[in-house]
Amino acid sequence: MRLEGRTALVTGAAQGIGAGIAEGLAREGARVAVADIQPTESVVEAIRAQGGTAVGVHLDVTQEAGVAEAFAWVDELWGPVDVLVNNAALGTPVALVRDMDLAAWERTLAVNLTGAMLCTRAALGQMTGRSGGTIVNVASNVAKRGLPHRAAYVASKWGLLGFTQTVALETVEHGIRVNAICPGPVETPHLDEVMRGHAVAEGTTVADIAEQWRTSAPMQRFIELREVVDVCLFLATDASSAMTGQAINVTGGLVMS
Repeated sequence: MRLEGRTALVTGAAQGIGAGIAEGLAREGARVAVADIQPTESVVEAIRAQGGTAVGVHLDVTQEAGVAEAFAWVDELWGPVDVLVNNAALGTPVALVRDMDLAAWERTLAVNLTGAMLCTRAALGQMTGRSGGTIVNVASNVAKRGLPHRAAYVASKWGLLGFTQTVALETVEHGIRVNAICPGPVETPHLDEVMRGHAVAEGTTVADIAEQWRTSAPMQRFIELREVVDVCLFLATDASSAMTGQAINVTGGLVMS
């Protein structure tokens, strides 16, 4: 087990990609704090049923005091966080910029970008001065390209890559590594919600949106959850010991640089 004895915290881990990553980290031997604003009991139970160690943490990543309290609680329970996965994100609003609601725009950036900063800051307070640590930011394929009707999400994910590189440079002298993963569309409840939004915005059907997205990549398919989890585990473990400031595409060839 590559993470035996280490403590990990995953945000947005109640379902989808975050839940898969939390379970993967536990399989590698990590003690996993499953953090989300939504209930996390099912993920915690699934990890424990497989012999892993996990606790649920109710966490709104946009609340500064709440983030600090969550990291302090995990530190008291298991010790400092060794692995942080910033996965919490909103995929909405789905709207043209000319129709953008300011509150929705600000909420998306608050969760996707400010939330990652707050959690990273808290984690660095525990990682600095020790034997290193790893941070994985879950970005998106649209962190490297535009996408109509998704300006808020796209802007937040482009920003997350710049944040990743900056923190990597700031922390390398402390043995801390910071990388990002850029998945293509992964079949999760979150993807279903976003495709419904696109269908309404573009005046088409969810099936048409799904077919368009599925066939837009050279591999002509959606990305499987396990494929994202495996790359995240690679970045979280010593298998990627020479890598920091990187943004790894898992897109079926949709994005190649």
